[in-house]
Amino acid sequence: MGANRLFWPQETMDEWIVDEKVTIDGDVLLIREAHKSYHISQAVYFEADVGGGGDPHGLVGRVKETATLEKLGAEHYMDSVLLGDSAYKVTPGFTGVPFAVEAKAERGGDITGAVITQAGGKTDAENGDRELLARFLLDNL
Repeated sequence: MGANRLFWPQETMDEWIVDEKVTIDGDVLLIREAHKSYHISQAVYFEADVGGGGDPHGLVGRVKETATLEKLGAEHYMDSVLLGDSAYKVTPGFTGVPFAVEAKAERGGDITGAVITQAGGKTDAENGDRELLARFLLDNL
C-alpha cells in the first residue's frame, strides 16, 4: 500500500513559513523538526456548495489539486470555485505526498543536502479524499 496524501491549508503553511518551521524548495516541503519531506501541489478543500445546486459534482468534503480542477474546466479564484453552474466555497492549500529522506548529516540532525526519494506514487483516486479530510480535521481541530 502506498503513502497517503495530506492537506495543509494556505493559512497553516504561511504560519509555518513565518515561524521557520518549514522550508519550501520548488515543490518540496521540508518540515524541519519532524525531518519529513513532502512533494507538494496546490489544492483546495471543498467546504460548501454556495450556489444552491445541491453539490451535483459531489465535491463538498473533498480535496482536489488545482491541476485536476483545470482539467475539469473549473474556475478557481481565492476561496471560490465555479464548475459549470455550481459555485463552491473552498479552502486553498496544498496536498503533500511523503518522501523518504536520507540526510547526509542525519547523525547531527542537519538535513541540509538531503537525498530525497518518493515513497508514494498513487493517483488522486487511489489515495482517497476521505484520508485527506480526516488528516485536515485532525490537524485543525
